[in-house]
Amino acid sequence: MQKVLTIAHQKGGVGKSTIALNLAVELSKKYPLQVIDLDYQKSLTIFNETRKELGLEPLSIKSASTQKELMEIIDKSDGLVLIDSGGFDSDLNRIAILGADMVITPLSNNLIEIYGLEAFKKILEQIREVQPVKAHILLNNIHPNTQKGILEIDEYVYNNSEFFNLLPTVLRRRSDFARSFEEGRSVVEMDPESKAAKELNVLLNNIESILF
Repeated sequence: MQKVLTIAHQKGGVGKSTIALNLAVELSKKYPLQVIDLDYQKSLTIFNETRKELGLEPLSIKSASTQKELMEIIDKSDGLVLIDSGGFDSDLNRIAILGADMVITPLSNNLIEIYGLEAFKKILEQIREVQPVKAHILLNNIHPNTQKGILEIDEYVYNNSEFFNLLPTVLRRRSDFARSFEEGRSVVEMDPESKAAKELNVLLNNIESILF
């Protein structure tokens, strides 16, 4: 059964690609996986080249520049499709959201992020004219020793439950996440006993419980 997982936020710099590449590596070990790289920086594509150079199992990655191309890739894919959308609003990114079985939106605990989330809510409101979509908020890059801002974000999500819910997983600020892109490996491949790996595995369990 085909499932589409989209990592989406119209705001850049929230960690979408880092999350996407880590999820992609681990999900590809369990499911047939097609990755679609819509980020203009092509971070996942570059990451995949590093994997090839290191002799690691590469990901299956495609890109799309039009809505038709994107829909054709999705239609022809079996198993799981993971889309790393760009950090901006566009028709292409909206199709990636609209066609998803699950949307993950990374968010840090800086309260100014709520303003960006409010802008994303307006996009979801417009998408709802075609089909209701709810985004799963993932707290990401959170300092290991703080709860600052998390209660406020939780309250915002609760008050906007028509559009968002909050995933129970929290990805803390870990050096392994920062290094994973450069090393061409997921944090689990780098050190399966690390705190980053354990957090990623919890997220993977969350995703599987929702998608399957």
